[in-house]
Amino acid sequence: MKTAENKLAQAIVELDEVVARLLDPEKGCPWDIKQTPSSITGNILEETYELMEALKAECPDDIREEAGDVLFQVVFAGQLAQSRWGFGLTEIIDQVRAKMVYRHPHVFGDGQPMADAQAVLDQWQAIKRKDKKHARLLASVPLALPALQRAHRLNDRAGRAGFDWPGPRDVRLKVDEELKELDELLPGYDKKTVSAEVKERAKQEMGDVLLALANLARHLGFSAEDALSEANNRFVSRFNHIEDQLAEEGKKPEDVGQERLEQLWQEAKERL
Repeated sequence: MKTAENKLAQAIVELDEVVARLLDPEKGCPWDIKQTPSSITGNILEETYELMEALKAECPDDIREEAGDVLFQVVFAGQLAQSRWGFGLTEIIDQVRAKMVYRHPHVFGDGQPMADAQAVLDQWQAIKRKDKKHARLLASVPLALPALQRAHRLNDRAGRAGFDWPGPRDVRLKVDEELKELDELLPGYDKKTVSAEVKERAKQEMGDVLLALANLARHLGFSAEDALSEANNRFVSRFNHIEDQLAEEGKKPEDVGQERLEQLWQEAKERL
């Protein structure tokens, strides 16, 4: 065990040294040296999504590679923090280790062992709320999350406080209610020019519809983010089928009418 711990520590130190060299003002990489905490956020998000895809596919090689890329971004952020604010990877690791121990009293403290995962989650949230930063129930849901995922988390947090619908049928009725409010604005889109006021109200009502749909997905036992992601993949596969079929005829989608496209779409739905 000690040997494994030493190897892990050495690997982290060596990665930290690689990043430090990349950021060396004299011997480093010009691109890396130009980066700031704000500029690397896109890289962190992209690498995180690639790791998510690898985890969903359960592909060991991809998981190892993408997890490494995410770890690199964390170490990189630590190096930038060290030069700007005086803390680095060591302090980051120490803080998260202490936080995990503190928030798992049933494992590391004197708390009673817990077999119920939901009870553990409730305890986690209760401990988080003791922190002033998370005093408000919804404050711990990050603003940077994808909107549908954030909607799921917000509804879930509020639901634990008792602010929720009894079941999926009730949420489904709420979706109808929100759609009706959106429908009332559609006549304004029949005109050649849609007023800014109507467009803004439509945007708000559409947001309410999506929020309600995210809540419905939660009540059905899955994430709206995952559902939409899978639907996007199905759409791509089916549209690719349309392109492939038309390519055999020497045509492109824009070369044929709506009726032919719909025929190929239905064919793709049956085959794929």
